[in-house]
Amino acid sequence: MAGSLDTLLRSVAKNIVSDLGSALDTKITYKVVSTGTYNKNTGAVRTSSTSYTDITAPIEFIESFKEDGRQVNKAKVYVSPSIIENNQPKTSDEIFVTFEGQSVATKIENIVTYGGGQNYLYIIEVLF
Repeated sequence: MAGSLDTLLRSVAKNIVSDLGSALDTKITYKVVSTGTYNKNTGAVRTSSTSYTDITAPIEFIESFKEDGRQVNKAKVYVSPSIIENNQPKTSDEIFVTFEGQSVATKIENIVTYGGGQNYLYIIEVLF
């Protein structure tokens, strides 16, 4: 039963995220950054990444505040797992949002995962 409920909730969350993102005309780019490998001879850390572009995802702007003389914006981005190929979001990943007509890199501050036997929704708080 739990597996069936998870499957239903995952499908509903995916449709809601897609529908709201389309209605709000919001697109993001999500970049999954892999765990780095360390080369002990050179001392360099190599990472790789996979980008998912033109993702339809709702964005909820929470607040704007000043920090060190500059404006900082805080938002929540709603992502369904299937659009990032079931990767678990990490704070090292990168999300690019369109703000004031420009693509802006964000810093992932917090990730809330909803799911049971399988994840069905991520709410990712970002700063930019």
